[in-house]
Amino acid sequence: MKKKICLALLVSVFTSLSLFSQTVEDVNIKKLGPANLNYRKEAKRIAIADFQVNYQTALTLEDEKKGGKMWRGGIKGDAKASITVVLDGLNPDDLQTLTDQLYAEYVADLKAQGFEIAPIEELWNNKAYDKNREDRWELKAGNGPEQGKEFGVILTRPSTQKFVVARRTVDKEKGSPLSALADYETSTENKVINQKTGYIFNKVVLDVIVFENSQSELSRTLNRHAGSAQVKAETTFKISESSTNRFGMGTFFSKGGVEVADVMERQKFEAGQNADTDRLGTDMGVLRVWRVEDREKANFATVKCDPALYLKGAELGVGAFLRGTVQAMADKAN
Repeated sequence: MKKKICLALLVSVFTSLSLFSQTVEDVNIKKLGPANLNYRKEAKRIAIADFQVNYQTALTLEDEKKGGKMWRGGIKGDAKASITVVLDGLNPDDLQTLTDQLYAEYVADLKAQGFEIAPIEELWNNKAYDKNREDRWELKAGNGPEQGKEFGVILTRPSTQKFVVARRTVDKEKGSPLSALADYETSTENKVINQKTGYIFNKVVLDVIVFENSQSELSRTLNRHAGSAQVKAETTFKISESSTNRFGMGTFFSKGGVEVADVMERQKFEAGQNADTDRLGTDMGVLRVWRVEDREKANFATVKCDPALYLKGAELGVGAFLRGTVQAMADKAN
């Protein structure tokens, strides 16, 4: 009986260790902004305008080569290849819970560095938001997972705090947010930053990705000359390089992103299609006729994930990114 109990304990310990054995790769924090930027003359108060976490759950890639006349005679048809990969196994409500946790840890880290969190009302009452305020902006907290700006992305904000959020207008024909949203959002934020206020404007945008385009530039070039359509994707797990933490005029990011090992099983996906060609044509007596078909190849794949591994990996990766960016900002403030 004792041997069985010991064996059960060993299995339990081994399972726990293997479940949370993910490791964060190097975090290389860089800054975009004035070379001499520092925050030493700024109030040690942070106004968090937004904190959004975008969880990628699907990716679609497409490549299309148009047909037409070929060099040295003949014609070719259109060639199109596409691939869609979808992540399966996540509960969106768990992503909301994780986002709340990440935000709480972020605020605690800022306070540990000596910063006060300014009430969101101070930012909301800034005159920069006065123009078309009711139509363009809203003060809201996260209300569960919602559709992101791109296909396959789940967007979350902390449910424990309100943020200044740009309203997303929708193109009724295409069913997608208008691109003009980003323009007025960025321009308004820049107006806030260029004012003298009693706080440092802050905006956090995090992109957690599990799929990425894996086709090399050389392969794209060769396919372009050959008239072939091809797409390639593979699994990964990282906080994308597109993730940013903006403090006033400085925007901090991680070069190459923040990769977390041992979260997703490495898998590769591919779809390719060669163009139909007719070099000689058919002699019809008084004329020659060329006939080609347009060809298309579409692949679809579902990737299973371990929810516990995913959530822990996201916690580790986002945590490392946020701590790194906060430290980089604090070094320029103290």
